[in-house]
Amino acid sequence: MAKPKLWTSAKADKLFSLYIRERDQKCFFCPNKATQNSHFWGRGNSSTRYDPENCDGICGGCHMRHEGSKQGLYRTLKIEQLGKKGYDALERRARSTMKRSDAIVKCMMLLSPTTR
Repeated sequence: MAKPKLWTSAKADKLFSLYIRERDQKCFFCPNKATQNSHFWGRGNSSTRYDPENCDGICGGCHMRHEGSKQGLYRTLKIEQLGKKGYDALERRARSTMKRSDAIVKCMMLLSPTTR
């Protein structure tokens, strides 16, 4: 069986964002529809770029409003969402290194049942 072709970062980002927005439906902060994918630990961290625990569906207004509060309200709500142990594990993953290609492979494996 042939190995599937590795997605580009752009394709993985697009499909993963759709996955998160469909999963959450409503904004992490307010009752509005989730129209964007927010990364708690920034997208530059390949190890958590496609980690569902690192991402939340969010509306555009809240994304703009809370982007700078990653160590304020967003952090508090993230700890509530994951629990302290889960948050600490996510932080460890965010501080680890991973090649982008390996992160994309993990994304492809996560989304394989939902992608065509």
